[in-house]
Amino acid sequence: MSRTRYKRKLLSVAAYVLIAALFTSTLCGCGGNDEATELMGSYAAADNVINYDVGAMQEASFAPMLSQWFICDITEDMMNRDYVFDPDNTKLERAAAFVINRSTNELLFGYNMLTPVYPASVTKLLTTLVVLRECDLKDTVTIDAEIAAMKRGSVAELNEGDVITVYNLLVLVLTSSANNAAMALAKYVAGSEDAFVEKMNQVMDDLGVNNTNFLNASGLHLAKHMTTAYDMYIVYQECTMYSAFRDIMKLTEGEYDYTNANGERGLRPYFTTNCFKPSKEREKTKNSRTYPLPEGFRILGGKTGTTDYAGYCLILHVADAEGTEYILGAFHCATEEKLYTKMYDLIAQYCKPSE
Repeated sequence: MSRTRYKRKLLSVAAYVLIAALFTSTLCGCGGNDEATELMGSYAAADNVINYDVGAMQEASFAPMLSQWFICDITEDMMNRDYVFDPDNTKLERAAAFVINRSTNELLFGYNMLTPVYPASVTKLLTTLVVLRECDLKDTVTIDAEIAAMKRGSVAELNEGDVITVYNLLVLVLTSSANNAAMALAKYVAGSEDAFVEKMNQVMDDLGVNNTNFLNASGLHLAKHMTTAYDMYIVYQECTMYSAFRDIMKLTEGEYDYTNANGERGLRPYFTTNCFKPSKEREKTKNSRTYPLPEGFRILGGKTGTTDYAGYCLILHVADAEGTEYILGAFHCATEEKLYTKMYDLIAQYCKPSE
C-alpha cells in the first residue's frame, strides 16, 4: 500500500472515532443546541484535528466532515494505457487526463495521472489553498515596486502603492491567472516567494501526496517545478472546502476595487481565462474564442494553465442537470482548441448517468 493511501486509511480510522464521539455526544444532548444543523470542518492531515471549531458551519455544495474521506483513491494499475492522448503527437510523454465523479468519488477515466507534468498556472490552486488557510480575506496588501514591475506571462494592472484586499488578489489569481497577484500574496503571507514555496510544499506533504515539487507561486516554467494530475485534483478538492473559493469559481468577469498610492479609490476590470465561460471582455481580445460545453452541463469551477513547456492545461469542475458533479483534468495539450475539444469529448463520453 502506498504512503498516500496508508495515510488516508489512518485518517479514516481517526475520523470514524471522532464522528462516533460526536454522535454519542449528540444523543446525550451535549451542547444545548436543539436546532438541526450540519457539521462542517476543514481537515488538516498534519495534526489529525479539524481546523477551526468542530461545530463551525460552512455552506457547501457537499457535506463532508473530513475532506480526506472525499478523495478518490487511484493506483497506477487503474490507468488506461491504451489511450491515445493526441493522434497528431503519439510521442507525448507527459500528457495526462482524468475524469472523476465527485459525487461518488469514482474514477471514470484516468491516463498518466501519476506521471510528472508541468502544471503552468494550475499551480495557482495550491497558492490559493495556502492563502485560504492562513489569511483573513478582508486583509489588505500594499503593492511594492517589485510586484508592480512584473511583466512576465499573464499579469494584472497592479501599480506601486496600490492597496487591494486579499480576496480581490485571489480573484485575479483564479480568474485572470495574474502572476503578479500570486507573487503579491506570496510575499504578504510569508515575506518572500521562497518562504511561501516552503509552505506550498508543506501543504502537499500534509495532504499525503509525494509527487509535487513546486518552486514558485505562479507556475511560470522552471525545469523542476512539477506535479501530477492526481496531486492537483486533490488540491482542487481541498480548495472547495472554502466558500470564498467556490464563490470566486463562479465569476466570469467584473471589476475589483483598490486604493492607489494617493488614497484614491478606483475600479479595474478582470475576466476569466477559462474559454468555456463566455466573457464580453475576452471576446474583445485578439484571437480569443469561447468553446461550448456539452448540453445539460454547467461549470462550477476550474483553473487554466499555459506555458510553452506545459502546453495547455485545465482542471474543470462541472455538474450535470441532475446535480452530479465531476472533476476533470487535461495537461499538455498542444493547442487551446485541442484542450477544449478534449475536455468536451471527456465530458460527453464519461460524465453521464450509469446505465
